[in-house]
Amino acid sequence: MMSNKVLYFEGIDDILINFMTTPDTPTSAPVYDKEIYRLPIATKLGVKGNGSVLEKWASSKLFRRVGRQTKHELSLDHVGMPIEILDKMNDLIATKGVVFNTSKAKELPYFAFGFVGRIEGGERMAVWYPKVQLSNTVDSEYTTAEEETEIKDVSAAFVAVGLLYNDVINSAFDSTRESANLITLEKFITTPIFEEAQLEEVPPTGKLKEDKKNG
Repeated sequence: MMSNKVLYFEGIDDILINFMTTPDTPTSAPVYDKEIYRLPIATKLGVKGNGSVLEKWASSKLFRRVGRQTKHELSLDHVGMPIEILDKMNDLIATKGVVFNTSKAKELPYFAFGFVGRIEGGERMAVWYPKVQLSNTVDSEYTTAEEETEIKDVSAAFVAVGLLYNDVINSAFDSTRESANLITLEKFITTPIFEEAQLEEVPPTGKLKEDKKNG
């Protein structure tokens, strides 16, 4: 059976970005833009959780050990991202090609972030983070061009948090699971998945917007 076979991860494929148009609340789900940006730009993706554990002792024995995560820090190395997407992430509007960053406090826009990966034997996996913001920590470096041409990676940092609606931080699809024959990768990446009810719905009419410049 496929689920009992150890398969290796071949590599990260495209990343997915879908901007949130209506934020979630404790009683209502988030609403996203109809267009999803699918970008073939990723070279490396790091995920770091903030897991914590609470231990409760009783009668001189460990009674409960409860773990919790409230956010994931995502670090993306990539070959370049369209400026229109970066401006949206930073909530910036350009005037004659110029944007202005200020020291005023503001809440950056939320968006869904996803990625697709390849697994041995033609299998696929994908992950959606439904509520993500660009990290406001700036860490940029500019170097001179040299005689030998080199395409340098660019770094971006994001913070993914749980939805107010249902506490979901991410959802993950893996085609090697036995029950994966009930859904396809294509359906999973058609819209940000954050609750089980979505798996029963007909895929929405929204289309994936692929980056032609980097594709």
